[in-house]
Amino acid sequence: MSSSAGLARARVLAGYRNLTRARWQLFKGDEYAMKESRLQLKQQFAINKNVPTSGPAFEELLQGMDEAAHMLRHEIIRGDLNEETGRYEVKIKREHVQGSADSDSIKPQVEPITEETVRRMENPSKVEVCKSSTSKK
Repeated sequence: MSSSAGLARARVLAGYRNLTRARWQLFKGDEYAMKESRLQLKQQFAINKNVPTSGPAFEELLQGMDEAAHMLRHEIIRGDLNEETGRYEVKIKREHVQGSADSDSIKPQVEPITEETVRRMENPSKVEVCKSSTSKK
């Protein structure tokens, strides 16, 4: 095995471990999601197993693995059903708040999911912007 092939293999395995850890972190306690995400991950690796280990296609796949792991860790928030109340409980962590590494004073703001929110999602007759964090005064 040449050194470039060995380096490529190490990069792929590091990406696989990164994705697997992100998957465990997000889906911990959800057997169905763990099983399905493992199957999807293995399927994607099988699809791309014959991609040459150098060049733009390979680099794009490595970047895609990093982006997917980042998305799983920072852009998806999982809620668990509280069977007593019938509501989902969501625990927002610091890594889910954009710019949270810059300041300890950032407090996440999330619109609660109510029956009205669900109705708007099921029947999106118009787009409603409630608040924009990017608008300037």
